Amino acid sequence: MVRVELKEATKYYGERRGVEDINLSINDGEYLAVLGPTGSGKTTTMYLIAGLLSPSKGSILFDDEDISNVPAEDRSVGFVFEEYNLFPRMTVESNILFGPTVKDLNLIESRKISRELLALLNISGKEPNYPDEISGGQKQRVALARAIVSDARILVMDDPLRALDAKIREILQVELRKLVKDLGITCIHATHDTQEAMRVADRIAVFKDGMIVQIGTPEEVYNHPNSLYVAEFLGEGSTIEGKIDDIKEEKYLVLQDGSRINVETDLQKDEEAIALIPGELIDVYPISMKKKLNYHNIFEAVLLDVRCVGEFNELDLEIFGSRFKAKDLIGKEIPLKKKSKVLVATDKDDYRIFPKKEGKMINKKKSDRIINSNTQVGIDGSSVKKVKKK
Repeated sequence: MVRVELKEATKYYGERRGVEDINLSINDGEYLAVLGPTGSGKTTTMYLIAGLLSPSKGSILFDDEDISNVPAEDRSVGFVFEEYNLFPRMTVESNILFGPTVKDLNLIESRKISRELLALLNISGKEPNYPDEISGGQKQRVALARAIVSDARILVMDDPLRALDAKIREILQVELRKLVKDLGITCIHATHDTQEAMRVADRIAVFKDGMIVQIGTPEEVYNHPNSLYVAEFLGEGSTIEGKIDDIKEEKYLVLQDGSRINVETDLQKDEEAIALIPGELIDVYPISMKKKLNYHNIFEAVLLDVRCVGEFNELDLEIFGSRFKAKDLIGKEIPLKKKSKVLVATDKDDYRIFPKKEGKMINKKKSDRIINSNTQVGIDGSSVKKVKKK
Protein backbone atom coordinates (compact mmCIF):
# COMPACT_ATOMS: atom_id res chain seq x y z
CA MET A 1 0.00 0.00 0.00
CA VAL A 2 1.09 3.55 -0.70
CA ARG A 3 0.21 6.94 0.71
CA VAL A 4 -0.21 9.49 -2.07
CA GLU A 5 0.14 13.22 -1.57
CA LEU A 6 -0.22 16.16 -3.94
CA LYS A 7 1.28 19.43 -2.77
CA GLU A 8 0.17 22.56 -4.64
CA ALA A 9 0.07 20.41 -7.78
CA THR A 10 -0.59 22.62 -10.80
CA LYS A 11 -0.78 21.82 -14.49
CA TYR A 12 -1.22 24.33 -17.31
CA TYR A 13 -1.71 23.51 -20.97
CA GLY A 14 -0.22 26.66 -22.46
CA GLU A 15 -2.34 29.37 -20.86
CA ARG A 16 -5.24 27.06 -20.04
CA ARG A 17 -5.47 25.76 -16.50
CA GLY A 18 -5.82 22.01 -16.05
CA VAL A 19 -5.57 22.01 -12.25
CA GLU A 20 -4.20 24.57 -9.83
CA ASP A 21 -2.79 24.30 -6.30
CA ILE A 22 -4.20 20.84 -5.60
CA ASN A 23 -3.42 19.80 -2.02
CA LEU A 24 -4.59 16.26 -1.42
CA SER A 25 -3.56 13.37 0.83
CA ILE A 26 -4.74 9.84 0.04
CA ASN A 27 -4.17 7.31 2.79
CA ASP A 28 -2.73 3.80 2.47
CA GLY A 29 -5.44 1.51 1.14
CA GLU A 30 -7.96 4.32 0.72
CA TYR A 31 -10.51 4.34 -2.09
CA LEU A 32 -10.85 7.96 -3.20
CA ALA A 33 -13.36 9.08 -5.80
CA VAL A 34 -12.54 12.21 -7.80
CA LEU A 35 -15.91 13.64 -8.83
CA GLY A 36 -16.75 16.45 -11.21
CA PRO A 37 -18.10 17.38 -14.64
CA THR A 38 -16.13 17.24 -17.87
CA GLY A 39 -13.29 19.77 -17.80
CA SER A 40 -13.15 20.03 -14.00
CA GLY A 41 -9.60 18.61 -13.72
CA LYS A 42 -10.29 14.94 -12.92
CA THR A 43 -8.29 13.40 -15.76
CA THR A 44 -5.39 15.83 -15.35
CA THR A 45 -5.15 14.82 -11.68
CA MET A 46 -5.18 11.13 -12.62
CA TYR A 47 -2.44 11.66 -15.20
CA LEU A 48 -0.27 13.59 -12.72
CA ILE A 49 -0.50 10.77 -10.19
CA ALA A 50 0.19 8.09 -12.82
CA GLY A 51 3.13 9.97 -14.32
CA LEU A 52 1.52 10.49 -17.73
CA LEU A 53 1.87 14.25 -17.13
CA SER A 54 4.42 16.28 -15.19
CA PRO A 55 3.25 19.14 -12.95
CA SER A 56 3.92 22.72 -14.02
CA LYS A 57 4.34 23.50 -10.34
CA GLY A 58 4.12 21.60 -7.06
CA SER A 59 4.94 18.00 -6.32
CA ILE A 60 3.59 14.43 -6.24
CA LEU A 61 4.72 12.23 -3.35
CA PHE A 62 4.43 8.48 -2.75
CA ASP A 63 5.15 7.59 0.89
CA ASP A 64 6.79 11.03 1.36
CA GLU A 65 9.11 10.50 -1.63
CA ASP A 66 8.88 13.11 -4.39
CA ILE A 67 8.22 11.20 -7.60
CA SER A 68 7.18 14.20 -9.71
CA ASN A 69 9.88 13.45 -12.29
CA VAL A 70 9.79 9.65 -12.06
CA PRO A 71 8.54 8.13 -15.34
CA ALA A 72 5.19 6.33 -15.35
CA GLU A 73 6.72 2.88 -15.86
CA ASP A 74 8.70 3.19 -12.62
CA ARG A 75 5.81 4.30 -10.36
CA SER A 76 4.09 0.90 -9.78
CA VAL A 77 0.78 2.47 -10.81
CA GLY A 78 -1.88 0.47 -12.59
CA PHE A 79 -4.02 2.62 -14.90
CA VAL A 80 -7.52 1.71 -16.10
CA PHE A 81 -9.01 3.92 -18.81
CA GLU A 82 -12.58 4.36 -20.00
CA GLU A 83 -11.51 2.49 -23.16
CA TYR A 84 -10.40 -1.05 -22.47
CA ASN A 85 -7.26 -0.85 -24.66
CA LEU A 86 -6.93 -4.62 -24.84
CA PHE A 87 -4.70 -6.14 -27.50
CA PRO A 88 -7.17 -7.65 -29.98
CA ARG A 89 -4.88 -10.47 -31.14
CA MET A 90 -3.97 -11.61 -27.65
CA THR A 91 -6.03 -13.90 -25.44
CA VAL A 92 -7.40 -12.71 -22.13
CA GLU A 93 -4.55 -14.39 -20.28
CA SER A 94 -1.91 -12.93 -22.61
CA ASN A 95 -3.40 -9.45 -22.19
CA ILE A 96 -3.25 -9.74 -18.41
CA LEU A 97 0.30 -11.11 -18.41
CA PHE A 98 1.64 -8.57 -20.89
CA GLY A 99 2.91 -6.22 -18.17
CA PRO A 100 4.67 -8.90 -16.09
CA THR A 101 6.25 -10.26 -19.30
CA VAL A 102 7.60 -6.84 -20.36
CA LYS A 103 8.81 -6.11 -16.82
CA ASP A 104 10.43 -9.55 -16.58
CA LEU A 105 8.46 -10.44 -13.45
CA ASN A 106 8.01 -14.00 -12.17
CA LEU A 107 5.44 -15.36 -14.64
CA ILE A 108 4.53 -18.35 -12.49
CA GLU A 109 3.59 -16.05 -9.61
CA SER A 110 1.94 -13.55 -11.99
CA ARG A 111 -0.15 -16.32 -13.58
CA LYS A 112 -1.27 -17.44 -10.12
CA ILE A 113 -2.27 -13.86 -9.19
CA SER A 114 -4.02 -13.50 -12.55
CA ARG A 115 -6.18 -16.55 -11.93
CA GLU A 116 -7.03 -15.34 -8.42
CA LEU A 117 -8.06 -11.95 -9.85
CA LEU A 118 -10.18 -13.56 -12.55
CA ALA A 119 -11.95 -15.58 -9.86
CA LEU A 120 -12.54 -12.45 -7.76
CA LEU A 121 -13.88 -10.68 -10.84
CA ASN A 122 -16.15 -13.58 -11.81
CA ILE A 123 -14.54 -14.24 -15.20
CA SER A 124 -12.69 -17.50 -14.55
CA GLY A 125 -12.54 -19.66 -17.65
CA LYS A 126 -12.18 -16.73 -20.05
CA GLU A 127 -8.37 -17.02 -20.25
CA PRO A 128 -8.31 -18.56 -23.78
CA ASN A 129 -10.85 -16.12 -25.21
CA TYR A 130 -9.99 -13.11 -27.36
CA PRO A 131 -11.35 -9.61 -26.56
CA ASP A 132 -13.98 -9.75 -29.33
CA GLU A 133 -15.35 -12.94 -27.77
CA ILE A 134 -16.26 -11.40 -24.41
CA SER A 135 -18.70 -8.69 -23.28
CA GLY A 136 -17.94 -5.06 -22.47
CA GLY A 137 -18.20 -5.72 -18.75
CA GLN A 138 -15.82 -8.67 -19.04
CA LYS A 139 -13.36 -6.58 -21.07
CA GLN A 140 -13.26 -3.96 -18.32
CA ARG A 141 -12.66 -6.70 -15.74
CA VAL A 142 -9.73 -7.95 -17.84
CA ALA A 143 -8.35 -4.39 -18.08
CA LEU A 144 -8.63 -4.12 -14.30
CA ALA A 145 -6.83 -7.43 -13.73
CA ARG A 146 -4.09 -6.38 -16.18
CA ALA A 147 -3.54 -3.13 -14.29
CA ILE A 148 -3.25 -4.88 -10.92
CA VAL A 149 -1.16 -7.91 -11.86
CA SER A 150 1.81 -5.81 -13.04
CA ASP A 151 3.00 -5.29 -9.45
CA ALA A 152 0.78 -2.22 -9.01
CA ARG A 153 0.70 -0.64 -5.57
CA ILE A 154 -1.67 2.13 -6.65
CA LEU A 155 -4.69 1.82 -8.92
CA VAL A 156 -5.71 4.88 -10.94
CA MET A 157 -8.99 4.69 -12.88
CA ASP A 158 -10.26 7.39 -15.22
CA ASP A 159 -14.04 6.96 -15.70
CA PRO A 160 -13.54 3.20 -16.09
CA LEU A 161 -17.24 2.28 -16.21
CA ARG A 162 -18.59 5.10 -18.36
CA ALA A 163 -19.02 3.02 -21.52
CA LEU A 164 -20.99 0.24 -19.81
CA ASP A 165 -24.74 -0.06 -19.48
CA ALA A 166 -26.36 0.91 -16.17
CA LYS A 167 -26.88 -2.61 -14.78
CA ILE A 168 -23.32 -3.74 -15.50
CA ARG A 169 -21.99 -0.47 -14.03
CA GLU A 170 -23.78 -1.12 -10.74
CA ILE A 171 -22.46 -4.69 -10.55
CA LEU A 172 -18.89 -3.60 -11.30
CA GLN A 173 -19.04 -0.75 -8.79
CA VAL A 174 -19.66 -3.28 -6.02
CA GLU A 175 -17.01 -5.67 -7.39
CA LEU A 176 -14.45 -2.87 -7.73
CA ARG A 177 -14.76 -1.74 -4.15
CA LYS A 178 -14.61 -5.29 -2.81
CA LEU A 179 -11.56 -6.12 -4.92
CA VAL A 180 -9.67 -2.97 -3.93
CA LYS A 181 -10.41 -3.54 -0.25
CA ASP A 182 -9.54 -7.25 -0.42
CA LEU A 183 -6.18 -6.45 -2.04
CA GLY A 184 -5.44 -3.43 0.15
CA ILE A 185 -4.52 -1.25 -2.84
CA THR A 186 -4.64 2.53 -2.73
CA CYS A 187 -7.17 3.53 -5.38
CA ILE A 188 -8.07 6.82 -7.07
CA HIS A 189 -11.20 6.62 -9.23
CA ALA A 190 -12.32 9.55 -11.39
CA THR A 191 -15.97 9.74 -12.39
CA HIS A 192 -18.71 12.20 -13.35
CA ASP A 193 -21.36 9.88 -11.85
CA THR A 194 -22.44 10.91 -8.34
CA GLN A 195 -24.03 7.56 -7.48
CA GLU A 196 -20.92 5.71 -8.63
CA ALA A 197 -18.68 7.88 -6.46
CA MET A 198 -20.88 7.42 -3.41
CA ARG A 199 -21.11 3.67 -3.95
CA VAL A 200 -17.38 2.92 -4.26
CA ALA A 201 -15.51 5.53 -2.24
CA ASP A 202 -14.23 6.00 1.30
CA ARG A 203 -13.97 9.71 0.51
CA ILE A 204 -15.00 11.94 -2.38
CA ALA A 205 -13.06 14.93 -3.72
CA VAL A 206 -15.39 17.25 -5.65
CA PHE A 207 -13.69 19.21 -8.43
CA LYS A 208 -14.68 22.44 -10.17
CA ASP A 209 -12.64 24.43 -12.68
CA GLY A 210 -9.40 22.64 -11.84
CA MET A 211 -9.69 22.94 -8.07
CA ILE A 212 -10.99 20.83 -5.19
CA VAL A 213 -14.04 22.56 -3.72
CA GLN A 214 -14.91 19.94 -1.09
CA ILE A 215 -13.62 16.62 0.20
CA GLY A 216 -15.18 14.23 2.69
CA THR A 217 -16.96 10.92 3.12
CA PRO A 218 -19.97 10.27 0.88
CA GLU A 219 -22.26 11.06 3.82
CA GLU A 220 -20.44 14.31 4.56
CA VAL A 221 -20.48 15.73 1.06
CA TYR A 222 -24.10 14.71 0.47
CA ASN A 223 -25.55 15.82 3.81
CA HIS A 224 -23.16 18.74 4.38
CA PRO A 225 -22.43 20.38 1.00
CA ASN A 226 -20.34 23.51 1.49
CA SER A 227 -21.72 25.31 -1.58
CA LEU A 228 -24.69 25.41 -3.88
CA TYR A 229 -22.47 23.97 -6.63
CA VAL A 230 -21.72 20.84 -4.58
CA ALA A 231 -25.33 20.47 -3.43
CA GLU A 232 -26.66 20.66 -6.98
CA PHE A 233 -23.97 18.40 -8.42
CA LEU A 234 -24.46 15.66 -5.85
CA GLY A 235 -28.19 15.37 -6.19
CA GLU A 236 -31.10 16.64 -8.20
CA GLY A 237 -32.97 19.16 -6.11
CA SER A 238 -35.24 22.17 -6.25
CA THR A 239 -34.25 25.69 -5.21
CA ILE A 240 -36.30 28.59 -3.95
CA GLU A 241 -35.30 32.07 -2.83
CA GLY A 242 -36.44 34.23 0.05
CA LYS A 243 -35.41 36.20 3.13
CA ILE A 244 -34.64 34.86 6.57
CA ASP A 245 -37.00 35.71 9.44
CA ASP A 246 -36.46 34.94 13.11
CA ILE A 247 -39.39 34.21 15.42
CA LYS A 248 -38.97 32.81 18.93
CA GLU A 249 -35.59 31.22 18.17
CA GLU A 250 -36.94 29.54 15.04
CA LYS A 251 -35.70 30.50 11.57
CA TYR A 252 -37.95 30.80 8.54
CA LEU A 253 -37.38 31.37 4.85
CA VAL A 254 -40.01 33.91 3.83
CA LEU A 255 -40.95 33.70 0.15
CA GLN A 256 -42.15 36.53 -2.09
CA ASP A 257 -45.78 35.48 -1.65
CA GLY A 258 -45.40 35.54 2.16
CA SER A 259 -45.21 31.76 2.59
CA ARG A 260 -42.90 30.57 5.35
CA ILE A 261 -40.64 27.52 5.46
CA ASN A 262 -39.16 26.48 8.81
CA VAL A 263 -35.39 25.96 8.24
CA GLU A 264 -32.11 25.46 10.12
CA THR A 265 -29.54 28.15 9.37
CA ASP A 266 -27.05 30.57 10.91
CA LEU A 267 -28.12 33.32 8.52
CA GLN A 268 -29.56 36.36 10.24
CA LYS A 269 -32.92 38.10 9.92
CA ASP A 270 -33.51 39.82 6.54
CA GLU A 271 -30.57 38.12 4.84
CA GLU A 272 -31.37 36.91 1.32
CA ALA A 273 -30.99 33.17 0.93
CA ILE A 274 -31.33 30.26 -1.49
CA ALA A 275 -32.78 27.01 -0.15
CA LEU A 276 -32.15 23.72 -1.93
CA ILE A 277 -34.00 20.54 -1.07
CA PRO A 278 -33.14 17.20 -2.72
CA GLY A 279 -36.12 15.48 -4.29
CA GLU A 280 -35.63 12.38 -2.13
CA LEU A 281 -36.17 14.44 1.03
CA ILE A 282 -39.62 15.63 -0.03
CA ASP A 283 -42.32 13.33 1.34
CA VAL A 284 -45.69 13.26 -0.40
CA TYR A 285 -49.00 12.19 1.15
CA PRO A 286 -52.74 12.24 0.40
CA ILE A 287 -54.61 15.34 1.56
CA SER A 288 -56.54 13.16 4.02
CA MET A 289 -53.36 12.53 6.05
CA LYS A 290 -52.83 16.15 7.15
CA LYS A 291 -53.83 15.71 10.80
CA LYS A 292 -51.71 12.59 11.19
CA LEU A 293 -48.37 14.02 9.99
CA ASN A 294 -45.59 15.17 12.27
CA TYR A 295 -43.26 17.44 10.30
CA HIS A 296 -41.94 20.98 10.65
CA ASN A 297 -43.39 21.94 7.26
CA ILE A 298 -46.60 20.70 5.60
CA PHE A 299 -47.81 22.34 2.40
CA GLU A 300 -50.48 21.70 -0.16
CA ALA A 301 -49.20 21.06 -3.68
CA VAL A 302 -50.53 20.23 -7.12
CA LEU A 303 -49.23 17.08 -8.80
CA LEU A 304 -48.18 18.08 -12.32
CA ASP A 305 -46.62 14.88 -13.63
CA VAL A 306 -45.58 11.36 -12.56
CA ARG A 307 -42.86 9.16 -14.06
CA CYS A 308 -42.11 5.60 -12.96
CA VAL A 309 -38.35 5.00 -12.71
CA GLY A 310 -38.07 1.52 -11.22
CA GLU A 311 -38.74 1.46 -7.49
CA PHE A 312 -39.36 5.21 -7.40
CA ASN A 313 -41.90 7.57 -8.87
CA GLU A 314 -40.53 10.92 -9.98
CA LEU A 315 -43.08 13.59 -9.18
CA ASP A 316 -43.32 17.11 -10.57
CA LEU A 317 -45.11 19.32 -8.05
CA GLU A 318 -46.29 22.91 -8.03
CA ILE A 319 -45.57 24.51 -4.66
CA PHE A 320 -45.61 28.26 -3.98
CA GLY A 321 -46.11 28.80 -7.71
CA SER A 322 -42.80 27.04 -8.47
CA ARG A 323 -42.02 23.61 -9.89
CA PHE A 324 -40.45 21.12 -7.49
CA LYS A 325 -39.20 17.60 -8.14
CA ALA A 326 -39.72 14.78 -5.65
CA LYS A 327 -38.95 11.06 -5.52
CA ASP A 328 -41.34 8.73 -3.78
CA LEU A 329 -41.42 4.98 -3.32
CA ILE A 330 -43.83 3.14 -5.57
CA GLY A 331 -46.66 1.60 -3.58
CA LYS A 332 -47.37 4.56 -1.31
CA GLU A 333 -51.04 5.35 -1.09
CA ILE A 334 -51.08 8.75 -2.76
CA PRO A 335 -53.22 9.85 -5.69
CA LEU A 336 -51.19 9.80 -8.89
CA LYS A 337 -53.63 11.66 -11.12
CA LYS A 338 -52.25 14.78 -12.72
CA LYS A 339 -53.56 18.06 -11.32
CA SER A 340 -54.65 16.33 -8.09
CA LYS A 341 -53.87 17.97 -4.75
CA VAL A 342 -51.39 16.32 -2.39
CA LEU A 343 -49.53 17.17 0.81
CA VAL A 344 -45.80 17.88 0.77
CA ALA A 345 -44.01 17.35 4.09
CA THR A 346 -40.44 18.32 5.06
CA ASP A 347 -38.42 18.89 8.20
CA LYS A 348 -36.46 22.06 8.79
CA ASP A 349 -33.08 20.29 8.57
CA ASP A 350 -33.91 18.84 5.14
CA TYR A 351 -33.04 22.17 3.48
CA ARG A 352 -29.56 23.25 2.44
CA ILE A 353 -29.43 27.01 3.05
CA PHE A 354 -27.01 29.31 1.21
CA PRO A 355 -26.60 33.10 1.28
CA LYS A 356 -27.76 34.30 -2.10
CA LYS A 357 -24.70 36.45 -2.74
CA GLU A 358 -22.15 33.71 -2.05
CA GLY A 359 -23.76 30.30 -2.51
CA LYS A 360 -21.82 28.91 0.48
CA MET A 361 -23.43 26.52 2.95
CA ILE A 362 -24.84 28.20 6.08
CA ASN A 363 -26.69 25.41 7.89
CA LYS A 364 -26.49 24.69 11.58
CA LYS A 365 -27.83 21.17 11.19
CA LYS A 366 -28.11 19.38 7.90
CA SER A 367 -30.41 16.46 7.27
CA ASP A 368 -28.81 13.09 7.82
CA ARG A 369 -31.41 11.17 5.88
CA ILE A 370 -30.22 8.63 3.33
CA ILE A 371 -32.90 7.72 0.83
CA ASN A 372 -32.58 4.33 -0.84
CA SER A 373 -34.65 1.37 -1.85
CA ASN A 374 -34.97 0.23 1.76
CA THR A 375 -36.34 3.53 3.09
CA GLN A 376 -39.93 3.16 4.21
CA VAL A 377 -42.45 5.81 5.14
CA GLY A 378 -45.31 4.25 7.02
CA ILE A 379 -48.89 4.86 5.98
CA ASP A 380 -51.20 2.68 8.04
CA GLY A 381 -54.19 5.01 8.30
CA SER A 382 -53.46 5.86 11.92
CA SER A 383 -49.89 7.06 12.30
CA VAL A 384 -46.96 8.22 10.24
CA LYS A 385 -43.32 7.90 11.17
CA LYS A 386 -40.63 9.31 8.94
CA VAL A 387 -37.50 7.15 8.87
CA LYS A 388 -34.29 9.13 9.29
CA LYS A 389 -30.84 7.99 8.31
CA LYS A 390 -28.90 6.35 11.12
